[in-house]
Amino acid sequence: MTTRSPYLIDPIDNFCAISGHSSLVLDNKLYITTGYAPIIENGTTRIASSPWIRVIDLNEPFNLNRTASVTTILPPSIVPVNIPDNQGASFWWDPASSTVIFTQGGGTVEGGVIRDANLVSFGRPGKSWSGRYNSGNDSFEPWAEIDTPFLGQTGQVSSLRNFFDPVGRKGYIYGGDVVGEGGGQRNQVVTYDAIQQSWTNQTTPYGAFDSVGAAIPFTTTAGDVLGILFGGTLNGTPLSMETIFIHDTTTDNWYRQRTNGSPPVSRGHFCATAIKAPDNTSTQILVFGGFGDGHPSDVFALSLPSFTWIRLEERSPDFLPGPGVRLQPSCDVVNNRFFTIFGGRSLVGGDTANCDTDQNALFMYDLTEREWIIDYDPALRDYDIPEPIYRAIGGNSSGYATVTEPPEGFAEPTMAELFAITTPATTTSSPPTGTETNIPPTTTSAPEQKKANVGGIKEKKESESPRLTIRATTSTASEG
Repeated sequence: MTTRSPYLIDPIDNFCAISGHSSLVLDNKLYITTGYAPIIENGTTRIASSPWIRVIDLNEPFNLNRTASVTTILPPSIVPVNIPDNQGASFWWDPASSTVIFTQGGGTVEGGVIRDANLVSFGRPGKSWSGRYNSGNDSFEPWAEIDTPFLGQTGQVSSLRNFFDPVGRKGYIYGGDVVGEGGGQRNQVVTYDAIQQSWTNQTTPYGAFDSVGAAIPFTTTAGDVLGILFGGTLNGTPLSMETIFIHDTTTDNWYRQRTNGSPPVSRGHFCATAIKAPDNTSTQILVFGGFGDGHPSDVFALSLPSFTWIRLEERSPDFLPGPGVRLQPSCDVVNNRFFTIFGGRSLVGGDTANCDTDQNALFMYDLTEREWIIDYDPALRDYDIPEPIYRAIGGNSSGYATVTEPPEGFAEPTMAELFAITTPATTTSSPPTGTETNIPPTTTSAPEQKKANVGGIKEKKESESPRLTIRATTSTASEG
């Protein structure tokens, strides 16, 4: 006997777009969470949600026009129907316990996707969802709601500025808003302790970061984790991408650093992730899309520890193989080579005027070849640093960066220790041979800044930011 689906639409056939979701790569599979999702129904597009956990298998080659052929949906026996149907949620992998953590976030417009309205859930304060993963057979045990006490929490936190530290086993959510408290951004750093399975909250010395910028983890040579925050707004004012905020999660110290190079235009609703050079002499924070001046579809890299912005692509193609202009996509690095974008609402011709039919919402930028691809080959795993990057920071495609601090110096002496680069003891890379040579860097000096003292922390003064209007129709992290 065929069991009736608990859903009224099909996750693939009715797919138009998704935004406000999260994603992560686990055992070479891309897991994608719930989100705000316009759907196609009876030939027209309407607002709804995507209450599923999608899985894209990256172990076999496929054409990106046929993403549905490698996509499965975790069934209700694994992910219950009443999992929070949220956007702007945190989705973390805790390797120490072999579990994923799905927590916080703001509700979507459910849109009549779930058959039984009594099963519609947007989560509860003090509760999170967890699923244990078995790497032996690439499968999950049933996900379950767990108690994660949060003293004084009245509503869930919705913010795309979040990450998980797998060594310290702590998750961090910066800024954003609290569902049910009338909207508005909060001055907060919400921290989840995976050992205690509980939350704490504190503030930043700068004020309230919004929910649609980025927070990317950076691991120091000592093994400490720094939160790298940029983009979006601070206290309601758009942030210049020339200003980077650094949170030392070990000491709880904060720093603010001026970048060099030509930065991206101010923006929010973009995605960012990171990749290290083969010899660990630099880390590139990759940035795509978002909503800002001119609807950017460019690809940028912020190279650390020199804090240098480098543009890799001025714009992407509007349609496959390129993603075009996207609002709130997610991004990951696949096979240590492909800058991988999923979803985001296409703004080409207007918000979702062009649907990603049949869930063809996966886009891959080959960092080695510097091109958007249409055919994915999992055998390609060699990462060469793009030439624009090593021309800016020195070295070559294998690493050997020579610019290891900002040309104008770090804002604080302590930062030189945090971002110190040690010569790798072992590397598969070789010094340049043949026609490839170490490229001397081309540097751009930033203007001298006066020092100020905010919250007892010395820092370089932020230059006035260009105005950026970030439109949002709800108080959650998504534009839903």
